[in-house]
Amino acid sequence: MGVDLEKLRKEVLEKMNQGKSGDVGKKLMDAFRKIDRSEFQAFGEIMRDAILVDPAMFSEKAYILFDKIMRARDPSKLSEYENFFVENFCKLPGEEFAVIADGWVETGKSVIKGNVFVSNYRVIATGVQEAKKARVSGGGVFAFLSLIQLGSYMYNKSIMEQITKSISAESVQMVNYGVLYPIKGGYEIEQEAKGFRAKQNDRVNYKVDVPYVDKKGNEQIADLDVSIVVNINDPDIQAKLDKIEGIVRVNAKAA
Repeated sequence: MGVDLEKLRKEVLEKMNQGKSGDVGKKLMDAFRKIDRSEFQAFGEIMRDAILVDPAMFSEKAYILFDKIMRARDPSKLSEYENFFVENFCKLPGEEFAVIADGWVETGKSVIKGNVFVSNYRVIATGVQEAKKARVSGGGVFAFLSLIQLGSYMYNKSIMEQITKSISAESVQMVNYGVLYPIKGGYEIEQEAKGFRAKQNDRVNYKVDVPYVDKKGNEQIADLDVSIVVNINDPDIQAKLDKIEGIVRVNAKAA
């Protein structure tokens, strides 16, 4: 459809190396609108390589711009692409995604809506944060959020380290896309129906401890409330919720 993907690769990597990730997000967005599904592999390779240049910079600007604009303009195509990208470029060794669903993840007062991927190691939520804070404790809300803003790379970095340590003693290179939530060590696990006169469960709730280092270099622990929500219109909602709950319970914190 008229996109020179090799030229796009050179431009994207050049902009990333110049620290201009906002320009990267715009270039990816403009190209994505023109490519078809047969080009997802080549486009995904470009996005992966851009992420690996500087995951923090990509997460903070390029990802947010690309996701926000394309989710508004063509959510169906973006959803299909994200499923492809996560499955083909983001998997960790031994990872399998048992549930992929239209839905969202809530952490207290924060919500990220888009696609939800639940594997034997973690949860990935794609989309744009709709709030700036979450309900956390254990180390203090202010201390935690002053360092780690939800949706930011610093937040993800703490989660990434926790996830990789739980699966391998060796360093694992993670392609950081979306917002990550750990599963290992979850507790207070339940299914819930939430909403006015709700009768059908639509979410799995759990808590998990997230280690982080504060601005003074001190190691802290914050307990994070996580709700994994599946779209109520999904015909397989109960089966998916049961799978999600089962995965969290298998990885639950020892009593």
